[in-house]
Amino acid sequence: MGNQYFESEFSLHKLIIFLFGYLGVGENIMSETIGLSELQIKRRELENELASLSQKEKSLENDLRTLEEKIIGQLKEEIKAKKSVLSNLESRKSDLEKKLSELQEKPEDSQTAEEQEHNTEEKDTELTVVGYQPE
Repeated sequence: MGNQYFESEFSLHKLIIFLFGYLGVGENIMSETIGLSELQIKRRELENELASLSQKEKSLENDLRTLEEKIIGQLKEEIKAKKSVLSNLESRKSDLEKKLSELQEKPEDSQTAEEQEHNTEEKDTELTVVGYQPE
């Protein structure tokens, strides 16, 4: 008995929905159902778009991180090269300062070959004048 009542009530419910739909009374209910479905679809689309944008954001952040690391590596290499150049220049400077110091300590030895030759010629051409006495 309970089952027949339930079946008849269920069928009656279907009949009422059908009649309301046929008469236009259920139009509001149907449009609300369609509106809800459309909203759910729109929500899913927006959720998917948000997930896609989040994925793109992570990808761009990784790209930025990679580029920053490459720039840092390049700058480190340039700094290393510049330090090497500076070290070589400082070494050359030190060598030249040492050479200059050595040259300043021995001024006689620093004469040019031309000056030494000229000094030698003067020594060779020195004449001693002695008074002449006739006998």
